[in-house]
Amino acid sequence: MQNYRTVLKPIETETVIKKSRFIARVHPVRDEAEVGEILTAVKKEHYKATHVCSAYILNTVPEKKKASDDGEPSGTAGRPILDVIERKKLKNVLVLVIRYFGGIKLGASGLVRAYAGAAAEVLSAATLIDKTLCDTPKVIIDYPQYGALSNKLTEWGTPPAGETFEDKVTLSFEIPTTETEAFHQKLIDTLSGRLDWSLDEQIVVDKPAHDLPTE
Repeated sequence: MQNYRTVLKPIETETVIKKSRFIARVHPVRDEAEVGEILTAVKKEHYKATHVCSAYILNTVPEKKKASDDGEPSGTAGRPILDVIERKKLKNVLVLVIRYFGGIKLGASGLVRAYAGAAAEVLSAATLIDKTLCDTPKVIIDYPQYGALSNKLTEWGTPPAGETFEDKVTLSFEIPTTETEAFHQKLIDTLSGRLDWSLDEQIVVDKPAHDLPTE
C-alpha cells in the first residue's frame, strides 16, 4: 500500500449560480465497484437533476482515475472536478457535482468555473486524513528505564499506543514503516541496547492531515 491522503467521511455543499443549483458531494471510496454503487444511488436520489458529473482517483498502481461530464459539453465538468482532486493530492476519493439547470446558460468557461468551484468548496469543507502504513513494534524494558524513555518519547513526539506494566514494562507503538528503522536505532541509543524489540503485523492508521496542499 502507498500512503495517501483522503477524506474522513462524506460531506455535501451547495452553490447557486445564475439560478442553477450545484450540489457537490465527496465520498471516500475503496474501489471502482464502490464508485459505481454511489453513482447509481445518487442518480436515483437526484433523478430530476439535469446532470450528475463526477471524477475519482484511486490509490492503485498504476493510479486509476476517471472523469464524467454526464452530458455537459466535453471537458467543462468532469475534468475541472478531477483537476481539483489532483491539486489537493487526494486518493480514494469520489467527487460528484449535481446540477439542476436554472434556465440561464453559463457558457463553457462559466461551466468550468462552476464545476471546479463546487468541487473546491466541498473539498475545503471536508476533513482530510492521511492513511499511513505503520509497523507495530513492541518494546519490553525494565522499570528503571521507563522514566528516562518516557521523557525521550515525549521529546520525539512518539507516544506509545499502549503500555502494560507487569514484571517488566511493555510499550506498543504505531510507527510509519519509513521511520521504523530510525526509531529502533534511537531506542537502542537511548537504552544502550538494553531492550527487547519485536514487530507485529502492519496496520493502516488514520492520522490528521497537516501541511495541506494549496489550490
